[in-house]
Amino acid sequence: MIDFKQEALNMKDEMIKDIQTLCQIPSTKDLSTAKPGQPFGQACKKALDAMLQIGERDGFVVKNIDGYAGHIDIGEGDETLGILGHLDVVPVNASAWDEEPFNITIKDGKMYGRGSADDKGPLIAAYYAAKIIHNSGLPISKKIRVIFGCDEESGSSCMHYYFTKEPYPTFGFTPDGGFPVVYGEKAGAQFQIEGSCSKDGLIMLMAGQRANIVPETCLAIVEGDPEKYRTSFESYLSQHHLHGHIEEEGNHTKLTLIGRASHAASPESGINAACYMCDYLKDKTNNQLVHFIHQYFFEDTAGKKLGIDFTGEMGPLTVNLGIVCYKNEQVSVTLDLRCPHEIDQDHLVSQIAQAPKSYTFIVTHHIGPYLYVDPQSKLIQSLHSAYLEYSEDKNAKPVTMGGGTYAKTMPNCVAFGLGFPGVDNHIHESNEFLSIDDLILGTAIFAKAIYNL
Repeated sequence: MIDFKQEALNMKDEMIKDIQTLCQIPSTKDLSTAKPGQPFGQACKKALDAMLQIGERDGFVVKNIDGYAGHIDIGEGDETLGILGHLDVVPVNASAWDEEPFNITIKDGKMYGRGSADDKGPLIAAYYAAKIIHNSGLPISKKIRVIFGCDEESGSSCMHYYFTKEPYPTFGFTPDGGFPVVYGEKAGAQFQIEGSCSKDGLIMLMAGQRANIVPETCLAIVEGDPEKYRTSFESYLSQHHLHGHIEEEGNHTKLTLIGRASHAASPESGINAACYMCDYLKDKTNNQLVHFIHQYFFEDTAGKKLGIDFTGEMGPLTVNLGIVCYKNEQVSVTLDLRCPHEIDQDHLVSQIAQAPKSYTFIVTHHIGPYLYVDPQSKLIQSLHSAYLEYSEDKNAKPVTMGGGTYAKTMPNCVAFGLGFPGVDNHIHESNEFLSIDDLILGTAIFAKAIYNL
């Protein structure tokens, strides 16, 4: 049998170069530059073109599906193994990075850059694994189709569109999760809370750009001179080991509080700047939004204060206060929840609807699907055995997760790699990275898994 790890090591420099090419493109969704052929903006289209060019360079057949997504076909066969990865990335707060976020910096054996771990690096690893199999001469009965989209971070509309134009592969995986293999993904739910309330000392409150990220920075403009707040605000920051600053804003005061971003699937790993800002402001203003946020979300990412805490086979329900916008006395709040598949959705909706009533806010919601594949199925066992063979992690068992992936967009698909157990790649955070050793090992695991399937 071919030594897939050695084959991956032989391609290391090429892989790093291709990851660098993709990560230099700041492919966050930008509808201000959207047009036919680039529905998610200019940068996402540039990333899509770059990945298609990589496939063309290597002599494979490529196809662009109206700028939503694309694919690279490798080999032939009546059946198709699909590998689904994404090229869009979440926004960055460049000032919080130690290195340039949109340029791969290699330090201590790690590649730092937005998209290195989510999901440009893993996509390239899986693509190279497919190349290894194609070049190996091993007997293969199925075509490999590497599929990539540009809107995974905002709901996967890219892949939903793609599958209206192209058939589903027979089965597949997405290198956008974790090892050993993910057999279940919680249902994602978003709750929108809107309304109005009088200033009562607060002029503006802003935090978060995406609901699936714990907001790192919160800005507040409050009535009064900075000296009215300086001592108490600086004391609060020191007491909670936070950073921030205070400055004059016209005749008022602007407060900036900096927490720590994290993926909404694990909000307990972050420090929600909006929640801490409201904890500080609760004694400085009578604003109803401030008191609502403090009452239901401060130091609670499990939904206990809302009465929705629940733990199932996939783990606990999580709640992320993702976006807060208050200006001109108008309220808009977005919650991102990750829900175990056994949860009573009617109870969830009714409980959350009750909370804002006393504040006269209105709630709307959308609950997406969960994913659950029998851990004893051939798909799961084939992927799992590849991980066991190359990782030497013999005690690992298939897992579930809170993150949502492309696996939910087609039948017979699960998340598989590239995150290794115990490694925090700072996905959706500052200083995101991917270890070169993990890139090599992950590529070998992917190659073995592709061969198994």
